[in-house]
Amino acid sequence: MKLIAAWNEFVKEKSAFLCPTSLASDYKQATKWLSNCPTQNIKKGRKIMMWILSQDPQLTNRRVAMYLKALYKWMASEDVEMIDKNPIANFKMPKKPQKDRDIIVIPQTEQLIVLTALESNARVTRGKNWRYYAEFMLQTGMRTGEVRALRWDDIKDNSIYVHQNWTLTHNLKNSTKTNETRWVPLNQTALNIINKTPHTDEFIFPWNRYAFQSWFYDRMTELYQKGLIDKRYRPYDLRHTAISRWIEAGIPVAQVAKWAGNSTEVIFQHYCNVTQYYDIPVL
Repeated sequence: MKLIAAWNEFVKEKSAFLCPTSLASDYKQATKWLSNCPTQNIKKGRKIMMWILSQDPQLTNRRVAMYLKALYKWMASEDVEMIDKNPIANFKMPKKPQKDRDIIVIPQTEQLIVLTALESNARVTRGKNWRYYAEFMLQTGMRTGEVRALRWDDIKDNSIYVHQNWTLTHNLKNSTKTNETRWVPLNQTALNIINKTPHTDEFIFPWNRYAFQSWFYDRMTELYQKGLIDKRYRPYDLRHTAISRWIEAGIPVAQVAKWAGNSTEVIFQHYCNVTQYYDIPVL
């Protein structure tokens, strides 16, 4: 059996419980790489692995390499037995390339600049207020897709129930990214946004995610080119900013994790950064 045929069998079995977004993004990317691999003999696992790790970009080749390791482990398992022995069972992965920490927060001094730039002429954007969308993310720490999936009946006692996700590939998904539901309290700014948003649909923000991300990217590019902001911010930097500010405000990390829908370990590793400059003390 050829490599790509084995991979397709692997994906077919995994698709029964995989997130549709993962199938349409990461697994699709791995399929493309494995299809292009010049070595298709599944017994040549190490040769295949070395080819993958020689490709660019490095972060992607490592991801595909991990999928290849999972494939070979599956092929050599007792209930599959596609191969007698896993040829890359003891393959040692190279160290990750060194990179800067990529947890970006929006400084307080730039927050109003960012949000004001996202305000849109109703005639241009057909009544959609992208500032409301972005600021609601900032005040609640929600993901872009979670905000898009919010319904009016998810609001109760100044809190909102987060239980769905609007994906870019398969629209509404009846679970969150981490498959855990949560209640997030709404502060006064978030409540004001809710009160100002027209109730014209079952969803609070029934707007296109692609349009939001495109509008966000264009406005941030303009601000960055004019030197008005330090970085070209991305929509999920709003979530980073919210979580980091909650931590700096002294809110226990266990509570922050509960609001954000992640474990405390993930909060520190992937979401938390300082939101202002500190001088190192003299000891």
